[in-house]
Amino acid sequence: MQKTEYPAIVKTVPEIGATDVSDDLKEIKVTFDRKMQTGMSWTGGPPEFPPMDDSRKAQWVDDQTCILPVKLAKGSFYRLGLNSKSYRNFKSADGIPLPPMALYFVTVGASKELTDKVRVPKAVKFEPANGADSVDSATTEISITFDIPMGAGMSWVGSGAEFPTLVKGKKGTWSTDKLTCTLPVTLEPIHNYTIGVNSLDHNNFQSESGVQVAPVVYNFKTGK
Repeated sequence: MQKTEYPAIVKTVPEIGATDVSDDLKEIKVTFDRKMQTGMSWTGGPPEFPPMDDSRKAQWVDDQTCILPVKLAKGSFYRLGLNSKSYRNFKSADGIPLPPMALYFVTVGASKELTDKVRVPKAVKFEPANGADSVDSATTEISITFDIPMGAGMSWVGSGAEFPTLVKGKKGTWSTDKLTCTLPVTLEPIHNYTIGVNSLDHNNFQSESGVQVAPVVYNFKTGK
């Protein structure tokens, strides 16, 4: 793995998205790619946040590995965050915070409904199409459709001349089936547009169960 300017996670126990985690697991373990400070920000709340083992404390076992003692139940879905916009105490030794991320998993014996919660949502349709050329500059909205129902948040990311002009007084909206997010925009003729769908620091495109969409770059060009 190539090192980045920000810390990255190289291993978690259990693995992110695991569906067969033993309820006997006593601690969640996260290992980083570099030396870290001793602070930590485990984020989230019930019912998805794993119950804590109050007889033990979260701790760093070395300068790259942190553990969180837990008491898991059989057949359960769990999700916990590492850092957030407001809490950023997972930091490298030189003070750079971990971009907010989530660790989610299911313990053995879970129903299919719970197991499905760890699915990573994927964009299955862009309108205009991703990479489209000669898009009508009179287009008044762009949209993304995902393959599973989504939460209410959204992160259309970008700035400058290549980011579409937003329509004053209008906001992005979700379809009633929670699959399609639409953003009102104003486009210019003969122009290149590039929009991020989530990013390292902005990841509000998430499934109903809080699984983040992997960042995608969406671009298109308008015609005359």
